[in-house]
Amino acid sequence: MDNHREDEYELWDELQVRVQGVGRLTLTEGRALYREVLSSNVFLLACSGRAVLIADEEPRALEPFLMLHLRQNTRIEISASEPFESYMLSYRAEAPLWRRRRADAAYPPDFSFAPVQPLVLYELLERMYRAGQSSGKDRLLLKSLFYRFIAEMLEQKRSPELKPPELKQQVIDYLREHFNRPHTLESLGQACGYNPRYLARRFKKETGLSPIDYLIRIRLRKACELLRRTPASIGEIAQSVGYDDMFYFNRLFKKNLGCSPGRYRQDEGRKMPFSPYEGYGLSMEGSVFPWYIVDDNENQYHLQFGGERNMSRMNKAMSLLLGVTLLLTACGGGAATDKASGASASQTSSAGPSASLAPQVAAEQEAQQSKTTKMVNTLFGDLEVPAKPMKIAAIQYVSSILAVGVQPIASTNRVLDNPYFEKLKDGIELVGTSSADVSFEKLVALEPDLIILMTSDKQEYDNYSKIAPTIPIPWGAFQTIEEEVLFFGDLLGRAEEAKQWVADYEARIAAAKAKVDAAVPADAAFTIFEWSDKALSMYGEDMGRGGVPIYRNLGRPMPDSNVEVLKEEDGYLQISLEVLEDFAGDYILLTTEKSLEEIENDPIWSKLDAVQNGRVYVWRNERSYFNDPLSVLSQTEELANWLAGTK
Repeated sequence: MDNHREDEYELWDELQVRVQGVGRLTLTEGRALYREVLSSNVFLLACSGRAVLIADEEPRALEPFLMLHLRQNTRIEISASEPFESYMLSYRAEAPLWRRRRADAAYPPDFSFAPVQPLVLYELLERMYRAGQSSGKDRLLLKSLFYRFIAEMLEQKRSPELKPPELKQQVIDYLREHFNRPHTLESLGQACGYNPRYLARRFKKETGLSPIDYLIRIRLRKACELLRRTPASIGEIAQSVGYDDMFYFNRLFKKNLGCSPGRYRQDEGRKMPFSPYEGYGLSMEGSVFPWYIVDDNENQYHLQFGGERNMSRMNKAMSLLLGVTLLLTACGGGAATDKASGASASQTSSAGPSASLAPQVAAEQEAQQSKTTKMVNTLFGDLEVPAKPMKIAAIQYVSSILAVGVQPIASTNRVLDNPYFEKLKDGIELVGTSSADVSFEKLVALEPDLIILMTSDKQEYDNYSKIAPTIPIPWGAFQTIEEEVLFFGDLLGRAEEAKQWVADYEARIAAAKAKVDAAVPADAAFTIFEWSDKALSMYGEDMGRGGVPIYRNLGRPMPDSNVEVLKEEDGYLQISLEVLEDFAGDYILLTTEKSLEEIENDPIWSKLDAVQNGRVYVWRNERSYFNDPLSVLSQTEELANWLAGTK
């Protein structure tokens, strides 16, 4: 680093700075002249259009992405013959006494230059502009961003010989800086100044990955770091790396690393810190990124996550669960035999028990049966459990247990805050807000004879097993609603009740489908969206938000163009409003906190054919999110009634 450059860094380090704020200067056709005597020092970044600046009677042309520094008390005049926009960053500075004695070196001089990476400076100014609209902590953010801006500006100002970075590096730098924000190809293209489709093709050609796949790897690398180094919950980590949906994050994590986040934290993370590419994106040779283990000495060893090896391991785990064989033994209550078929299903359906949840046999018989045990082959080995448990703590899967006529004694807020079985949860004790913060003290006091837990994490399973026999069920183990309910019927000694529930479920689904078939053309396409202030997302069949009711139960198709896209993205894709129309079907299910009236009056949504013709169903997350058996049945009938009334 040359002496002059070093002096500049030292000068900024020694100045006491107060950031005044960031403003946008816009000159339209009706306002083509701006005059001011600067009351503070100003950085000006020309953004669009062309203008002429006269500073203390010195004229100069302003062109897009020209950066200027103007000192306090400078008289400026900006005139434009076309629309012109710029950012103006104002600040005041106080130099230490010894510097003030050197008039030529006390404060930064006036200067101008053309940045080699103007979008980096533009993005920082945009963030500072937003932070400056608030007070309190956002003012602190404004000041911290100011120093990042100064460091970046000095680097670019003193490096005119540097060529603008290649497209690949621009994308990498931008994604690393903003990995936890929602991204689409459109927003990425806009940020980097390229056509989105061209950007995607070039990036994949040079790296072997799409920009979104690369982003996933950045996020997972950060998630692994947080899992190893912090006690934050899985949900908190998911949100911090850019995933509002914890279940989607879990699925993505397992797909890429071959284990759950919890398992990684307990076992894998200690021996194999995760890096999706060498040097965190700085080494990108070859057509495919390797997945690496990095030890404490930073030596790297190649390891394949995912692929056939992990699929084989997961299939073995599934076969242990889904090929369940329940063998009654002569423990406690005499010999008996009760063989239950394996079941697989998805925690996603809804049908309330048609009669009381009270036991169907006499209390004495129930007590006797509860003493009889059976062996269950689980993910972590054979387990002896009551043949007909009476005190079940359902950390998850409450819905399936209620469906077969059993009332659990305990669960969590996350599960019980379900409007679809509001009337069925009386008497169920709360032992935590979610599975991440269950009070073991409360759970022990309830003396459960069986615990049902959604996990593939051995350490988590071991913790619960110290309290009572625990059945671990990995997330995504079930493929259909029917299989899930039949599984719990077999497990809990309620096989007949489960069969009755499934028969009722299938009959009600068939009736709902017939109602919709009579009202909606068979080729009418459906799209499921979720829209929040943070992002707009599109969902497939297995991610809640009405996917199972619409696509599976009612047999409705999605637009052909959406099928492949969602398949490649594992059933979930964030998009931008600019391309909303490209994905919208004839009918739309929309999860949002906004009202239907707001949707109909929105300038983008109102252009959609589905909105204009009253074919949009708006519901809140607390209704669309759940995909358990009881919820899915109610959702299917709810949506069928709506569709039967549309034209």
